[in-house]
Amino acid sequence: MPCTALILVLCLHTLGVLAVEPITAQNASNLVEKAMIDQHTRAVYSVAWSPDGRLLASGSDDCTIRIMDTASWDVVRRISAHTGAIWCVAWSPDGSRLASGSLDGFVRLWNPQTGDKLLELPGSPVFSLAWTPSGDLLAIGHSTGRVRIIDPNSGNEIASWRGHIEGGHSTEVIAVAWSPDGQTLASGGIDYAVRLWDRGGNALAVFRASTQARNDINGLAWSPDGQSLAAAGQAASVRIWDIAAGVEQNTLSTIYGSWTRGVAYSPAGNILATTGSDKALTLWDAITGSRLAVLRGHNAPVWSVAWSPDGTMLATGSGFYASGSGDTSVRIWGP
Repeated sequence: MPCTALILVLCLHTLGVLAVEPITAQNASNLVEKAMIDQHTRAVYSVAWSPDGRLLASGSDDCTIRIMDTASWDVVRRISAHTGAIWCVAWSPDGSRLASGSLDGFVRLWNPQTGDKLLELPGSPVFSLAWTPSGDLLAIGHSTGRVRIIDPNSGNEIASWRGHIEGGHSTEVIAVAWSPDGQTLASGGIDYAVRLWDRGGNALAVFRASTQARNDINGLAWSPDGQSLAAAGQAASVRIWDIAAGVEQNTLSTIYGSWTRGVAYSPAGNILATTGSDKALTLWDAITGSRLAVLRGHNAPVWSVAWSPDGTMLATGSGFYASGSGDTSVRIWGP
């Protein structure tokens, strides 16, 4: 090793920031639990990394947000955020704001450095949130079946529509996700469908899963190139759709009888992570659909999963629905 490289490595060791190996298809089966943060008292429904990777936020059924330092895994901020279960937390693309959505009917924006509330948006119970990649819009999925688009700076509503309707009745919008270019919003609900919309709420496409068995759409994730959309469902499967062709690319079959909710592409787009009622974190080859690894450690359903921005770690959150019993931890996985 050249002297300059050796000096750099020694300095990085001293600073405690030596680069960690990214998670790949080759090392996926060797991942281990790197940390366990047991600070929530009820189920952890959402986890989200800050864009710079230095902080991790978790939202829980205990109505609080915890913000963790990812170097030490110490909880650096506890926010008593809502009076109802927090189903979703999401960072603004610049990391200056953290949005939370709750069954108490409010979306709130927070300063993650101080814990101060910046904005409050009333409405009906909230299951999902998503910022556009540019941070100019915030999409909200409500229990009433309504999708709302908000200007996160003013709080003004840009658009609102009934997103998911089954038998003439509005159904819960459990998942929303913006495409990487910020032009298309995907939403999923208990009408067994993934729906695509433009920024004004005009319908673009519908991808419908089988209704032979209950298959609520619980989670959505776009591939980084925007060509594929993965949908976690109730019927023991994750479906991957080809957006341009409008056809199903692949079906990932999980343990029989289990539901999936957490779904996230790696930053490189080659690995898909999923979680659900089987109490595990499963990694898949995003192209072939082959199962790469099943990681166990949680002792309750795993609701949420998120990749670190550099692709070197994964965070998961677990718990029993509407319960304070069992495993209510956040766990970190890596090589």
